[in-house]
Amino acid sequence: MYFGLHSLRGTCPSGPDIAKNTLSRPAIISPDRATLHSELPVFLKRFATASSWSCLHIDEILQGQLQKTITNLYLHESLLRSHDPNFIFQKVRNAMAGNNYFAFRIVTAENIKVRLEQKFTATAFLVYYTFHFLFRRVLPKLKGCRKLCRWIGVPIDVSKAEIMGRLIYKGFDIVEVFETSDETIIVTKVNATNNPSATKACPNEGFLFRMQRIGQYGETITVYKFRSMHPYAEYVQAYLHKTNGVDIGGKFKDDFRVSTGGKLIRKYWIDELPMLFNLLKGDIKLIGVRPLSEHYFSLYPPHAQQIRRKHKPGLLPPFYADLPTTFDEIINSEMSYLSKYEQNPFGTDLAYLKKILVNILVHKARSK
Repeated sequence: MYFGLHSLRGTCPSGPDIAKNTLSRPAIISPDRATLHSELPVFLKRFATASSWSCLHIDEILQGQLQKTITNLYLHESLLRSHDPNFIFQKVRNAMAGNNYFAFRIVTAENIKVRLEQKFTATAFLVYYTFHFLFRRVLPKLKGCRKLCRWIGVPIDVSKAEIMGRLIYKGFDIVEVFETSDETIIVTKVNATNNPSATKACPNEGFLFRMQRIGQYGETITVYKFRSMHPYAEYVQAYLHKTNGVDIGGKFKDDFRVSTGGKLIRKYWIDELPMLFNLLKGDIKLIGVRPLSEHYFSLYPPHAQQIRRKHKPGLLPPFYADLPTTFDEIINSEMSYLSKYEQNPFGTDLAYLKKILVNILVHKARSK
């Protein structure tokens, strides 16, 4: 959702103020009403009265000055990747009740890209952004370069999908996301009944991505892929389905979790090459229904879930034989394949393999 920049920001600090060192700032846990009204973005009053909001600096949280009597909380300055968002979100969650709001500003990787596109010509942008992306998005995530990047203070861009995923991972529900070309403001609430970080380790941010998927007999299997989505993106799936729904081909509409490079490697199935390891392990077979996440699996009707659990998932799904366009057609395609497979396993897989190869090689069927 996009709003005019003036109405979004109110009188919040912006531009160079984002990068200022705030260690010397005095505590503003309980600002006077005049200060609160001047610092609070106007649109946040839609969620709760101005008097119920507290404005804090990030350093107050880092220094343990967050009071447990906080109601609705707004971070007064822009959150940076170097602040360790997971630590801050955990501190905020521990101090807030589930019915209260937590809002903050962040300059996302998408905001930065828009700024650069406005600043440079198309050719200059392509050259500059290539190096920008390498040094601020790729190198900081490489295992051998992470400490070096932190030591020399390389800024690290964080995508909208990653910061939303981190919030959900730390037990917050996304209420609304407001974007301008300059920054993004995210409004959340504590989810008192669901905090994935309490039971699950932090997701791997490297290029080899491990996914928990439902395999044969309903058992959880680890599926390997090259990363095509932003880190923590798996936690945004339910939110994305709720807000955007399912598009043609069974994918989620306007899936902002997929990175620019991810779209390219998905198109030619490069992201799925590590699944050959799953094939060798016997977790999956060559032809079969896709291994699904728990959330996506829950979207299937009960009878389809029951039939799916009986069978081992596959590397090449019947989707590429039938090329269905809607979610219901995808389910029907899978049920048709599984019914035929139960009657004639070898013959069915051979027939589907021929159709899949023809569609991919001749008709140029591609993944999205």
